[in-house]
Amino acid sequence: MWTRTLTILGLAAGMLATAPAAQAQFGDLSPVLLLESGPSDNPEYRRMVFVKFLSGNRVSVNYKAYNRTEFKQVSDTTPRDVVSACANGPATSLRDIQAFERAEARAKRSGKAPEIVRFCIKNVQNWEGGNRARYLDPIFEGMPHAASLKY
Repeated sequence: MWTRTLTILGLAAGMLATAPAAQAQFGDLSPVLLLESGPSDNPEYRRMVFVKFLSGNRVSVNYKAYNRTEFKQVSDTTPRDVVSACANGPATSLRDIQAFERAEARAKRSGKAPEIVRFCIKNVQNWEGGNRARYLDPIFEGMPHAASLKY
C-alpha cells in the first residue's frame, strides 16, 4: 500500500550523500523535494508524479511514478530556474498541498485533464514521525496503489 511508496521514498532519501549529515544535525527533518504532478505520458493513467531529490541547486535523483508503489529512476530534464526556485525559494505549505488534493478530485470528477503543479517540500520537522505521509499522501491521492490497479 502507500506505506511501500513511503518506504521507497525513504530509501531513496537515505541514498543521498547529505542525508546522514542532515539527520544527525537536524534530527527528523525532510529532504528537499521538488514534486511535479501532471498529465501522464501513459494513456492508461490519468496523471504521474515526478519526485526530485535536490542537493543545493541541482537534482540528485529523479523518479517518475504512475502509481503509489512503483518509482522508476529517470534522467532529469527540469529547467534550472524551476530547481533554483525550489532550492532557494519558499516551501509549499501543507495547506496548498491539501488544496491541490481537493482541486484534483474535482477535476477528475468533472473529466478535466490534470494540470502541471509543482510542490517544494523542505525543512519539514517530524518527517519520519508522521509528516511524510501528511505532505505526500495528498499529492499521490487518486493514483492507483499498483500497476495492476490502473484507472
